[in-house]
Amino acid sequence: MPLTTDLAEALKLPSASANQLAFLGRLWHAYVWLEPDTTTATDARSKICDAINGQLATAKIKITRGFQAYDPVVRRGRPKRYIALAETLSSPTDGGQGQATAIIEWIKGARTLSTLDEAAQELAVITHFAELGRGYSSELDALYKRLAEIAGTGSAAKSRTLWENLATKWSPVLTYKEDTTTDWTPEKVDSDSEMSTD
Repeated sequence: MPLTTDLAEALKLPSASANQLAFLGRLWHAYVWLEPDTTTATDARSKICDAINGQLATAKIKITRGFQAYDPVVRRGRPKRYIALAETLSSPTDGGQGQATAIIEWIKGARTLSTLDEAAQELAVITHFAELGRGYSSELDALYKRLAEIAGTGSAAKSRTLWENLATKWSPVLTYKEDTTTDWTPEKVDSDSEMSTD
């Protein structure tokens, strides 16, 4: 399907819902992240940004490109790191169990994005749009499981620890710099142990 048709389908979904943001994130991945032609990608990025920013206007969240032109960035003021969002989300007396429950309810369509606290809104948009735009759609199940764990611990301390673990260990949280330092490098082959050419 062409992008305009795909965008029309995405905009039929409930505004700023988990399903809509995930759909738009997958469109970003297909039409911007994976597109080798920069002119085509720039045009697609502009159209997707316009579409999603229209859906997020009431939340005062804006989607822009990052340092890399193909990288989606979520902004409300300055972009936030996962660790800062986790600290905010885990700061209530329940350790963030209520925040996790609210995000789960948003994912299930039982509440709107605008009913979430600001940090929860940002986390929801980052995880459901930006991370899918970067190709992390397979990581949503791990996120959902972690949110359910946080919501159900019954312990503020355990919930805080799980928020911290999510912010430091969930695959998409790696920054560009961290990600480039974790790439596999082949071991050097010792010249004395050359392979046989027989």
